[in-house]
Formats: sequence, structure tokens, C-alpha cells
Amino acid sequence: MGIVKKKTKGGANHTAIVKSWKPPIFKPDVFILETLNKADEREKRFEGRALAELLIMSGKNPKYHYFQDAEELPHLAGLFRQSKYRFLHFSSHGSFDKIFTTNGALTYVEFAKIFSKSLALKRAFFSACEIGNDLFSEVLAGSNAGVQSIVAPVQKIRFDHAAVIWGALYVSLFTENDETMKHDQIKERLASLRHLFPVDFHFSGYHPDKKGVANKWVHTVVSKQNALANIPTLPVAVTPAIAVA
Repeated sequence: MGIVKKKTKGGANHTAIVKSWKPPIFKPDVFILETLNKADEREKRFEGRALAELLIMSGKNPKYHYFQDAEELPHLAGLFRQSKYRFLHFSSHGSFDKIFTTNGALTYVEFAKIFSKSLALKRAFFSACEIGNDLFSEVLAGSNAGVQSIVAPVQKIRFDHAAVIWGALYVSLFTENDETMKHDQIKERLASLRHLFPVDFHFSGYHPDKKGVANKWVHTVVSKQNALANIPTLPVAVTPAIAVA
């Protein structure tokens, strides 16, 4: 807001208050939501909780909420908006068309409606099997104009792999810059982690500089093929383990 002095047609001075838009100030921290099935709860596979504890050790102040029913999610989405946190991390089971809660499921459209107008100028990370795809990103972005990026695994991901990958990603990013993240920084780290773990990630990034293009979203799959370009492939021992699915 500023004060501007102008002359009227009669020559007299006129003072006007002009409101200038300023981007909202968000806290560079992680808001974690988690919902798992009953078996996961019994076996204490709380990847989101482990991430919160790791981030606390890194000097961050994450917020962690566990829920079981879809009916709880609108309230939690409201808490996320009130927190002014810049990064949303969502841990759950997923599929090519649904996100599962402990006691039910949400379609992509239903989920996007709950978080409508909650992700502008923010980044969203999803630790849920198979929701790393163009459809999920387009549906979520369609209800959240201005969301900066969306990251999710393309296929099934093991709980232990998820915990290590997300922890390494966040700690590495915050070590380089404690305040913000950039598209290339996220993709570079996902590629590095792809060297170590058999998980492809889908990265959707918003590019406002794409002038004259209606869809300003660029979708990238960080896969074994592009992450290991020009690097010798080493044999990997496959150990049976429970996936997040």
C-alpha cells in the first residue's frame, strides 16, 4: 500500500491511497499428512512420522498429522492453509486413479477439491504408489492455480525406500538453501537418488515463462534410463519387502 499525490483537472492536489499486491509470505517448512492401512499401523510403518523426526534433527519445524477417514481431510487442509507452510508432504497408499485413507478412498478429483486453492506458490510431495502421472498432476493443478510443482513415485515404492528417499531429498535441499527450492534442484536430487533405489519419480513443474502456451506445465519422469545415462549399470540384489502401494 502506498500514497500517491495527483493533481485534479482544477489544479488542486489530490492524495490517493494505492494498494499494491505483495506475494504472501510462506514459512519454508514441511506440513506432513499421513494415512495408512490397519496392517501398516500394527507394524508401525509410519514413514511420515519418521520424516518429521528427521526434519526436526535438521533444525526444521515440521507439522505432522495422522488421520484415518476422508472426512477428516477438509479440516486438515484448512490447518495446512493456516500454517502458511510452503511444502506439503502427503504419505498414503495410492493407485492410478485413487488415494487411499485408512478406512476408504478418494478419487483424484475428490482429493483435488478438498485442497482447492490451498497450494498456490507452494510445492507438493506425495509418497504414495503409482500416483506419479500426468493425470494426477493436471487434476490437482486444475484446482490449485499457481502451485509450483508436484512430485510422486510412478510405481510401487517400499516403505524403507520411501523413508530414506524423502529424508535425503529434503535434508539435501534444505542444506543447500534453507528458504526455497527450485525445479532443477529437486530433479537433480531425484536423479541422484534414482542411482541408488529402483523407484521412478514423476515431476510436474509450472513454468510461467512459457509465453503463448495455454498449458504451462512440464511433466518429467526421472527414470532409470535418464537418471543412469552414461553410468554403468551394477547388479542389484532384490530383497522381498512390503511396498507402500
